[in-house]
Amino acid sequence: MASSPKVSIVWKYFAKVNPKITKCKVCQQEMRFYGSTTGMRHHLERKHPYVVAMAGDTLSASHADVVLAYPVADSESSNTAPSTSSAVPLPRVLPLVGGGDQNMGAVTEAILSCITRDMLSLSIVDGVGFKELLHVLKPTYQIPSMKYFEDLLRTKYMSGRTKLKTLIQDKETVALSCYTVVGATSEALVIMVHLVSSEHSVQSYILSVSEIGEPDDRSAEDILQLVLDNLSEYDIDEGMISAVVHDDSKEMAEAMDLLKQAMNCDPMKCMGVLLNECISSAFVFPDIDGTIIAARSIASYFKPGTPAAAELEKHAGQQYSIVQEDLTHHWTSIFEMCVSLAKQQQFISAAIEVLKKDDEVKDVCLNLTDQQWETIHAIVKVLMPLARAVNVLAQEKFVSVSSLRAILRSMEKKLEVEDDDPASMRKLKETIHASMKESFQLEALLEKPTTSTIAAALDPRHRTLKYHTPEQQRQMRNSLGHIVESQRQQTEPEEMEDAAPPTKRRKSGMTDLLGSDSEDSDDESKQHNRVETEIQAYTHEKVMSKEIDPLEWWHQNESRYPILASAARGYLCIPCTAALPRDAFTKNQSTIKSDSPEPNPDLVECLVFLNHNKKL
Repeated sequence: MASSPKVSIVWKYFAKVNPKITKCKVCQQEMRFYGSTTGMRHHLERKHPYVVAMAGDTLSASHADVVLAYPVADSESSNTAPSTSSAVPLPRVLPLVGGGDQNMGAVTEAILSCITRDMLSLSIVDGVGFKELLHVLKPTYQIPSMKYFEDLLRTKYMSGRTKLKTLIQDKETVALSCYTVVGATSEALVIMVHLVSSEHSVQSYILSVSEIGEPDDRSAEDILQLVLDNLSEYDIDEGMISAVVHDDSKEMAEAMDLLKQAMNCDPMKCMGVLLNECISSAFVFPDIDGTIIAARSIASYFKPGTPAAAELEKHAGQQYSIVQEDLTHHWTSIFEMCVSLAKQQQFISAAIEVLKKDDEVKDVCLNLTDQQWETIHAIVKVLMPLARAVNVLAQEKFVSVSSLRAILRSMEKKLEVEDDDPASMRKLKETIHASMKESFQLEALLEKPTTSTIAAALDPRHRTLKYHTPEQQRQMRNSLGHIVESQRQQTEPEEMEDAAPPTKRRKSGMTDLLGSDSEDSDDESKQHNRVETEIQAYTHEKVMSKEIDPLEWWHQNESRYPILASAARGYLCIPCTAALPRDAFTKNQSTIKSDSPEPNPDLVECLVFLNHNKKL
């Protein structure tokens, strides 16, 4: 008698809803099924490792994961659904305990809120000092165990995911961003979704934070699978994603190219990453690189609390300021170091002359040469306007890709070489500008309809496309018309279902049987004319202030431009950066860290999700 085929342990935690949908028995999350249990196993590993551990199960991949899509009984076919009964220890909805007082639940809720808002480790609730503080504030309160807070945190996390899924399903189009951070034990992949809210503003939410190991231990396929699993869990289908903005790692770029094939979405590299690459390209010249290395030594020597810093303060007096060190090697960090050195060059040189008299340090503290000081001042002058622009961008909660060309054009103007520029400044400007042209493909932004160009055309502040020639403007508007029509055709049948049926003329039997080409042609022509009419009217709108809120403008004018307003919501939610602007414009990708001290990666995801997605 043939033995029964092995069934993956995953099916203990999942039930089949239909041939293409499975449901997690732990959190009731539905997932699309692609013929393998890999996605479901990843779901359990990321979301419910504690449940699996309690049951004593192991989730390592096995041959059964591939061989058997669904579990089958001896007498049943492979199409039989697995039992929906569950022996899994499911998390329950926990009461907010805290003692006999019925109001103590509010204290428990406040403690959890404090932990998530301040990104604290759950171990704080077991701390003696924390318990003493609570006793002073509320003597009758009995603090629950750390395990209770873990379960409560996970319950709130799953509730938040359900709310976010509902919110996403209400949108026709969303944008994504993917980037890596330094996690508790390894690097982690952060996936974010960006959408236009009911308040007509862009809201950004974290979908997941998943550990992916070190760069040498992961592949593009690993990243792609994580992204696809999350898209499946949130029911984000092909055609819903307008673009995916990502960081600069090789495997990330490869994964996003694969995602483009799978989901038909446009991958875009983070503006902050590209700008850092462009500016840093000017630092590779031997004379500039040597100057920066020497400057780092000086800055380190004069760090606060050292005898050198005290000597510098004597010479500078009220003009003294801390010498900034370059700790991240990001261009903004190098710039800040150069600024602090240039401002105090006279006092630093005087302090060094005194310190050199000490035999113990005379060989350690070497002043910069005149040429190196000139290079320091050149770096400051060239990068100062760029740093000011980036500082403005870093303070924004969201920077739309629609402003990309305008921002880059502003930076280009600041990099124009002037007749009286010394050779060092000229070299810096020319190198950075040339690198920007190549990295941002500035010629392509003018010559062909890219995602950022279409977004700019749909932004009332940039709709004139003033950086394009008249012929390029005409081509861009034609492309906008084709894109909008294509998107409209996908949603038109749904929108027309509730509309009153048009009056029909009597048709012959053959016409009724074969259909009318003229009617199809008339519908397409009317659709095209509606789009063209809106684009023409929108193009001739009066010049608008750069201070207006583009999404609020579309809300106020949606009755006049219903087709374009719908398209605008899909493009204006695409960010310029993968990470938040404050990180993307001022930090190297490898130095962006998860803010949580919690060592458990599973709990870190819960904390980061609840902390960032407060509006849920």
